[in-house]
Amino acid sequence: MITNSYATLQEYIEFVTARGQSATSYANDDAVILSLLDKASRDLESQTGRVFYPFVQTRYFDVPAGRELMVNADLLEVISASNGDGASIPSTEYYLVPRNTSPAYSVKITDVSAYYWTTNAQGSFENAVTITGLWGYHDNYQREAWRLATTTAEALDASETEIDVSDANSLSVGQILKVDSELLYVTSIESGKVKVQRGVNGSTAATHLTGVSVYYWRYMPGAVEAVLETAMAAYHRRFGKSLSNTETITAAGVIVSPRDVPYSAASFISIHRVRL
Repeated sequence: MITNSYATLQEYIEFVTARGQSATSYANDDAVILSLLDKASRDLESQTGRVFYPFVQTRYFDVPAGRELMVNADLLEVISASNGDGASIPSTEYYLVPRNTSPAYSVKITDVSAYYWTTNAQGSFENAVTITGLWGYHDNYQREAWRLATTTAEALDASETEIDVSDANSLSVGQILKVDSELLYVTSIESGKVKVQRGVNGSTAATHLTGVSVYYWRYMPGAVEAVLETAMAAYHRRFGKSLSNTETITAAGVIVSPRDVPYSAASFISIHRVRL
């Protein structure tokens, strides 16, 4: 099973189907396309030095000199923050920097807070602060990253892999879902029943009540387009076709040589590459 692909098989089929034509799907071909979408997604990460899907992770940091703790990855949301002395810092006592855009690069305790970053029980500054958060890159996390899809139609225990929802129309195979603080991966949808992989991307499978909101992750449109274009170009190269119309002249004649990275992907990579 392919996970965290920035474009789904259905999106690819719709992307390559010309107007007025009917979308088609073939099992053997679909497997090839899924593999290309996965490779294009991983290549995008390799070229930019960051990931564009959400994952849960606890990271350790040295105690900063002041109130602002610089983090070493793209931070979307803090789940919990604690000091080396075991004190949990309430979310009301800190904020993310920058405040109005995403992702964040630091966590700052407010100037009027009685809390502060401190050492561990041995008095060491090293790795004394822990931030458990939702990490990954999205340029509009607060408004665009998560979209409400439906609600749970029954209570869910921590081991169930099939969930009943009030409406499955907004869901599709390959999506990342969020229920409370748990991340799930949609593996199939049949008659309103959604089969999922539980506790994915570092999160923990948990119990959920009836009527809890189910959100789906919206990848950045630029990442989706870059992956679709790259996968489509790779698919056509299998049959010696070029989508870029570049040509290499050889003694044997004219050989069409497509670019390895489409313009949309190259542009996205250039803009979002980590620069140290």
